[in-house]
Amino acid sequence: MIALPWSMWVSVRRPDRKSVRLWLPLFLLWLILLPLIVFAFAITAIVDIALLVAGQDYHHYTLLFYRCLALIGDTRGTVVTVHGDETDVDISIR
Repeated sequence: MIALPWSMWVSVRRPDRKSVRLWLPLFLLWLILLPLIVFAFAITAIVDIALLVAGQDYHHYTLLFYRCLALIGDTRGTVVTVHGDETDVDISIR
């Protein structure tokens, strides 16, 4: 099962100002994109079946689409830290 990232924390720190922490709820994005993902999955399945019946060599678009979703799911746990001269930025995907 693919576990898509649910949230992202962004923290910006500057020495002369108060640090800013921002929580971005990615699960709302997935709810909005869910109908599009289901539609794209159905289209790739229909195209794969049509290409298989036609005898084409390559008919793995559904697998490609599934692997792209798995790649997005693998971004969970990613932590990016950037230290600059005046600003430090931390991004954590959960």
